[in-house]
Amino acid sequence: MKKYAFIALIIASSCKDNSSTVFQSEIKGMASPVYLEFGGGDVLLTDYFLDVSTIDSIGTSDQYKASLDADKTKVTISTAASTPYVSNLRVWVQGNSNDIPLYKSTKTQINISIPDAKKHFKDVKVKGEFSNWQQFSLEYNAGHWNYTTKVNAGSHQYVVVIDGKEQPDSSNPNTISNGMGGTNSVLKIETNSTKIPELITLKSDQHRFTVRSKNTFTDLYVYVGNHLYQHYSNSKGATSYEVVLPTIKNQERTLVRLYASNQYGKSNDVLIPLEKGKIITTTSQLDRTDFHTQVMYFLLVDRFVDGDKKNTRKVNDSDILPKANYYGGDLQGVLDKIKEGYFTDLGINTVWLSPITQNPEGAFGLWPDPKTKFSGYHGYWPISSTKIDDRFGDEKVFKELIAEAHKRNLNVILDYVANHVHEEHPLYKAHPDWATKLYLPDGTMNTEKWDEHRLTTWFDTFLPTLDFSKKEVVEKMTDSAVFWVTDYKLDGFRHDATKHIQLDFWRTLTRKVKQRVKRPIYQIGETYGSPELIRSYINTGMLNAQFDFNLYDASVQAFATPSYNFKDLANALQKALNYYGDHHLMGNISGNQDRARFISYASGDVKFEEDAKKAGWTRVIGMSDTSAYNKLAMLQAFNLTIPGIPCIYYGDEYGSIGGNDPDNRKMMNFDLNTDEKRLKQQVEELVKARRNSMALQYGSTKVLRADTAILIIKRQYFNEVATIVFNKSSKPFVFENSTIPPNNFELILTE
Repeated sequence: MKKYAFIALIIASSCKDNSSTVFQSEIKGMASPVYLEFGGGDVLLTDYFLDVSTIDSIGTSDQYKASLDADKTKVTISTAASTPYVSNLRVWVQGNSNDIPLYKSTKTQINISIPDAKKHFKDVKVKGEFSNWQQFSLEYNAGHWNYTTKVNAGSHQYVVVIDGKEQPDSSNPNTISNGMGGTNSVLKIETNSTKIPELITLKSDQHRFTVRSKNTFTDLYVYVGNHLYQHYSNSKGATSYEVVLPTIKNQERTLVRLYASNQYGKSNDVLIPLEKGKIITTTSQLDRTDFHTQVMYFLLVDRFVDGDKKNTRKVNDSDILPKANYYGGDLQGVLDKIKEGYFTDLGINTVWLSPITQNPEGAFGLWPDPKTKFSGYHGYWPISSTKIDDRFGDEKVFKELIAEAHKRNLNVILDYVANHVHEEHPLYKAHPDWATKLYLPDGTMNTEKWDEHRLTTWFDTFLPTLDFSKKEVVEKMTDSAVFWVTDYKLDGFRHDATKHIQLDFWRTLTRKVKQRVKRPIYQIGETYGSPELIRSYINTGMLNAQFDFNLYDASVQAFATPSYNFKDLANALQKALNYYGDHHLMGNISGNQDRARFISYASGDVKFEEDAKKAGWTRVIGMSDTSAYNKLAMLQAFNLTIPGIPCIYYGDEYGSIGGNDPDNRKMMNFDLNTDEKRLKQQVEELVKARRNSMALQYGSTKVLRADTAILIIKRQYFNEVATIVFNKSSKPFVFENSTIPPNNFELILTE
């Protein structure tokens, strides 16, 4: 077995390398860090290497115990109290090294205790973010019901279930709205955030830079591509280090990453793009294939633009109310807007299309009050996984759409539905045994069991959930997905209902994409749940990202509700960085189909405590407070200045109003009033600022202030600094030489 030792590099001159180096790797894309569980865990090498048979051996630092399985598919790692919080796994492949960062778990043990001195309760359970919202039973002992688990530092929402009744923990005074009219308890675990290293970079020239830390670090790891270039073991209490980059030949784009740790935890990570070995300093050197540059725009094809009247037809069924029927939008309409320059003018470089596969003709489902059925206008009820719905267009117009988008430097990603099919789908008709069971063993219907039966539950009785424990189902559906990126030059996927599908599907799909497609393919998933559950689908072998609905819920509350403390939003932001990395590719949304429009919450026309779906059905949602436009502008500013991929839900660029689905899926409006035009212009300016700032795309992130009314965030990339100040008070706020009006924000860019 080949082994390696980490070399302590004390001074910059000791690591200068004038030779030309090719930093190639057997790992396709950037190797994601491995988040080890408490005490250690497994590293699936199949996530990183397409052919594990070529692996020679593995190596780690002395503080880790690691063993390679006989079939070379897995490395088992054990950690101890003395193990550093950041280290490295080296994998030798045919004599060449490949390096993967390792993170030791920072979890601590907690106990939830419900007092019940006389044991009045028969059954007590708990569910929360730390349990992926699945219920776990508490044990009774000495007058208390107790539950013990391990969690990361930070805030964790949960509820208790006492004799079947869901409620906050009465013994915990910390609570927060769940965004759906209820209340969750909040468990707060203290962090060592003031003691861990905090990295920033200062530029010297194109080939070297200095990294500084607020606190002393013990170890600093510098990666060039997927190779550990330097490991600095800091024994002298230094708080800075100069990195001299190697001379790199024959590579257009390389990423430099830095990680540091001390006895209290791991630092923020640093990400620096290189062009032919030189530090990229201007956004003009980036393009749409750099995932961190993406600004995404979601549109519902049927509700965007009707470009071809010949394919426009509603489902002829009186059981369908107009809001739930087809409106006539199509791919030709999207193509027309691409040619018109709508997305380019807005600054968008990634267009996300709702599903375009064939949906059924009839009426399905039932909403009881008012009584109505639904059409498949939204595209999420496929009766084919590869055929384009004739209401939306055909292969010719779709290929032209993609070609025209690429001419204008726009990515196009497609919403793909794998979890379920419609009962009319030929696959289900031919193989009904390829679906999970509609009924549970106790005879109850297995519908909408989102957490307790998340891998088998049906969305509705006419939507069979596919059984991805069957290999033949995995193969069939992954092949149908790959079809879209091989037969069309698509740039990626948004995957529906990610958490309801076994991990094997995502691993198989990503492997096939890497094998069959040479261009970068961005994959983002949809999962409602805990950060831990969400992160379990994100790594080199599965998805690039998911949408951060937890951060979205916090941001909606923060910007729509005057009394909501910005500190809670700052905590949610930091939690996202801790779980997904400081340079993650998570989607930061302005809205989606499962919520009322943000602006309607902000205006007070939809209440947080009411049924927003019923509100959209039973009354006309108006605009009673135009200050809501400023609040939506602040939400957009937040999404467009924090790490991740900002995603504008169609209509949120001007303030489309509405309750929950389908009221939040109105036809797109291009004839705007004064307030709408002003908001749209603000969004355009924000997108332009994002696209033209290295600090907003690759910079470090630090919250400078967070209280009831003021939020200040600082992003820094070398000497470029972006400071974003939010003021939701009724009074102007003075920051340095800027005055921020009430319910407004300011983005300050300095060099």
